[in-house]
Amino acid sequence: MTKKKFMTLAYESAKLGQYSTSPGVSVGCVIEKENKILSKGWYEKYGASHAEINAINNLKRKYPKSYEEKINQSSIYISLEPCNTTGKTPPCVDELKKYNFKEIIIGHEDRSQQGAKELKKFGFKVSHLKQRAFDINQGFFKRINSNRPYIRAKIAMSKDGKTSFKNKRNKWITSTASRNDAQHYRAISDLIITGSGTLMHDNPSLNVRNNKIIKIKGFNQPHKAVLINSSNDLTRMKFFQDKTKKIIFTTQGKKFDGLKKMSNTEISFLKEKGSKIDLKDLASHLNKSNYQDILIEAGPNLLSSFIKANLIDEFIIYISPKMLSNTADYFFNGINSMNPLLSNKYEKIESTKIGVDKKIILRKRQKWD
Repeated sequence: MTKKKFMTLAYESAKLGQYSTSPGVSVGCVIEKENKILSKGWYEKYGASHAEINAINNLKRKYPKSYEEKINQSSIYISLEPCNTTGKTPPCVDELKKYNFKEIIIGHEDRSQQGAKELKKFGFKVSHLKQRAFDINQGFFKRINSNRPYIRAKIAMSKDGKTSFKNKRNKWITSTASRNDAQHYRAISDLIITGSGTLMHDNPSLNVRNNKIIKIKGFNQPHKAVLINSSNDLTRMKFFQDKTKKIIFTTQGKKFDGLKKMSNTEISFLKEKGSKIDLKDLASHLNKSNYQDILIEAGPNLLSSFIKANLIDEFIIYISPKMLSNTADYFFNGINSMNPLLSNKYEKIESTKIGVDKKIILRKRQKWD
């Protein structure tokens, strides 16, 4: 196997922790010697041992009497630069220094750490092997490089671009297969944001309902938030009926103080811009609150506001073969040059079939970190 293939395995191992490491980062590790995999490990849940520590411990369990001989002159592949600071766990570089690795190969650099520099100074051969095909941890890199969270928007639309029914009796545009697929994006998010229109029109729970994901050790439901300034009665909404943390973002003083009595609900006041919530102030607030991955599930008005504010990094779009014509509203109400389906600001990174629907992922063009 080539170095690239070993690093691919490290990235694939990292994905095993994608539903249980929030608000941390998904990391995988492979230890190889003479073209043979000795051990693998990944960061399994937030606050637990890191990937390289797990890989080393797994090797010790596999070869209890000869692990020192096995690990001597082996190569270790780590999808993210090892930490050299104390956080929830001791620095990983301290453990790596105990062994005589032939080479330490790192996937992504971590600008919040100096692990690679410290390992080189200690005398290790350290190289980098970044692979774009496995660019996980978008939220983590967005925060450390740009001081704001990575924001995705999920859109379910008809073939003619309609996404919100005018008649409240209608609800689903896309298929069950697409709705099930979308559970992944909820599960990898720290926070799901919606607007008052969606809350009152659809009465969604906005939680992860995939049983396989829910049963994963360390998985926690993402927090939920609604942007609202109207004085609608929210107390009976499904959104507020679970124990997950809920946030009401508003500019309207003490109008919603009564909702503080709802289970695990807080009110957060933001700046106003043109009689609406200032979304740039929201992004700043989310960054200060340590949210990394945000998912927008909202109607055309709020979605368009986020697009106009240039805050969406990625679109996950499910397109039904249905034509809804004038029975529903178009997903975007701005100028064509800002429409993500028409703008050259975004590149298509995926186009697949999900049941009868088509799934497209658009990502903002940027230097890949």
